[in-house]
Amino acid sequence: MIFNFNLLTKINFLILLIFPVFFILGKSFVNLGVILLTFSCIIFFLYNKIQPFSKTENIFFGVFFIYIFINSLINYSEFNNTLKSIALFRYIFFSSIIAYTLNNISSEQLRKIKNFYFFIITFVIIDIIFQYFFGFDIFGFEPGMCEGGQCLRYQGPFGKELIAGSFFAYFGLITALFFFNGKILHLFFLVLGIAILITGDRSPFVAYIIFFVAYIFTLNQKFFKKFILIFISVIIFFLAINLLKSTKTRYYDFTKDITYSGIKKIETSKNTKDFFKDVKDSPWGKHYQVAWAMFLDKPINGHGYKSFQIKCKKYEEITNTNIGTFRGCSTHPHNAFLEILAEQGLIGFLILNVIIFYILNKILTLKFKNQKIKKKFILSGVLFLCFYFPLKPTGSLFSVWLGSITFFVYSFYLFFLDKNKSNNS
Repeated sequence: MIFNFNLLTKINFLILLIFPVFFILGKSFVNLGVILLTFSCIIFFLYNKIQPFSKTENIFFGVFFIYIFINSLINYSEFNNTLKSIALFRYIFFSSIIAYTLNNISSEQLRKIKNFYFFIITFVIIDIIFQYFFGFDIFGFEPGMCEGGQCLRYQGPFGKELIAGSFFAYFGLITALFFFNGKILHLFFLVLGIAILITGDRSPFVAYIIFFVAYIFTLNQKFFKKFILIFISVIIFFLAINLLKSTKTRYYDFTKDITYSGIKKIETSKNTKDFFKDVKDSPWGKHYQVAWAMFLDKPINGHGYKSFQIKCKKYEEITNTNIGTFRGCSTHPHNAFLEILAEQGLIGFLILNVIIFYILNKILTLKFKNQKIKKKFILSGVLFLCFYFPLKPTGSLFSVWLGSITFFVYSFYLFFLDKNKSNNS
């Protein structure tokens, strides 16, 4: 069969163009976009137009996904989860075809992507601000986590999905990084930071801080200018947190009462001992205890892909996390490393960390002729690694939403890697 690869590239461009709309429409549309791009990549791969496994990172991910599949067979509990483990390979093809498409479309097509992405991000920001002041967005969606007339989570067009902060932190930041430079980039980053604060989504704000610190370090400016930029940013975020009631409750008052996701319900912890007890009794603390107990029970290879939600009831009883307001059982442990330890054991944990440290080493050591591309390569890599930062809660690593946004960011890392290779050749 002969394929028209120019036509396929145009179709890939159209899917890539509207991909942020898929994020808003929901998981089914995101999954459809990933599948279409995956099949396109496989066609390009079979006709030797693209070589996803020419990159060491992709080989490592391939080994990781093969291990997850084999481990799912060893720990067989549900056929559906074993089938899903095979589907993880789609993320390698998905990210590779995006990088390939970005490298092979015209400057006019890139301009269209830039304008449309900027429009979508701006639209979501305006919609969330509207929701913040009026109690509903333009589609009629109301904010989440409301009690006593106060709401803490603003998601705009995402409805009940509490993912707006992640949308800004990952899709927003990688878009800004790819398309903008100079003072516009500074401004865009600050706007995205404030937008994340307003959503009330704390975990993406941790990723944003890591990314922003890395961004400051990559600036080719004198120390004083960097200091001024940091100082102004801190003042802006401080004012945003303290002037907006919901953000103050979500980001400041919450630290006094970690036993509830934002709204104060019990007395503030009086000492360090009470604080750590509160952490242990928090929703995350209970999930972590269950995940750790699962890991200790099968430390070598864990319990298999997506096993936490199946087996957590048993370990909830063992850890006594089945009493109180919050329970230890959930769909996932809400921490990347604990999820891998509980489900894939030390073997999976080791493979994942080989990938992380390989990418980190490349970020720190790879030589570039073009310093602008170098900066963007470093920052795209840092943003990708933020998904695996161990000191913040995370969603399920390979869920449709998080898996897609993770490897969407990863595709830009691959793009800048290819760009450097072409510049050095």
